[in-house]
Amino acid sequence: MANPNHSDKELIYRILNGEQELFAHIVNRYQDRVAAICFKMVKDKNTAEEVGQETFIRLFKSLEQYNFNSTLSTYITRIAINLSLNKLVSIKRRRNRFYEQEDHHNAFESQETSVSKKMEINELVQIALQHLKPESRSVVVLRMIEGYSVKETSSMLGIAEGTVMSKLNRAMKKMKETLNKYTLKDD
Repeated sequence: MANPNHSDKELIYRILNGEQELFAHIVNRYQDRVAAICFKMVKDKNTAEEVGQETFIRLFKSLEQYNFNSTLSTYITRIAINLSLNKLVSIKRRRNRFYEQEDHHNAFESQETSVSKKMEINELVQIALQHLKPESRSVVVLRMIEGYSVKETSSMLGIAEGTVMSKLNRAMKKMKETLNKYTLKDD
């Protein structure tokens, strides 16, 4: 029986040596982080749960390839972000197949009219996040919400540090524009 306080490295070695039941310790250790990241990316509880489960399935299947060059937390986050981005692309494709452009416009208008004067700042930020492209949203979530450094974000997303900074800068400007639209309507 493993102590839940064992290091990630020790747990992984033991899992790879046949103690697969120890994977539950890794899931317990990281499930809240994965759930938060997935939800912030896809903004739907059921879809986030689906992506979260797939994240741990992918992690389990790829443990033999994990090389300890980054922390397990970073590795899991990278998997969760990539799967979230894939899911968003899939949802967009499906939506485009079944809905006309007018339906998309109506959905945006109904979201816009649902904003009340007393909406909390957090809700406004979430709306602004949803107006970003998924690639930009992932940078904002990792840097500004999860608190990862530029270097860590660069590593997780597989993009250059300069690209992280420029995407973040553009995303923050876009979010500010979106927030201004909503706050000006309330005045």
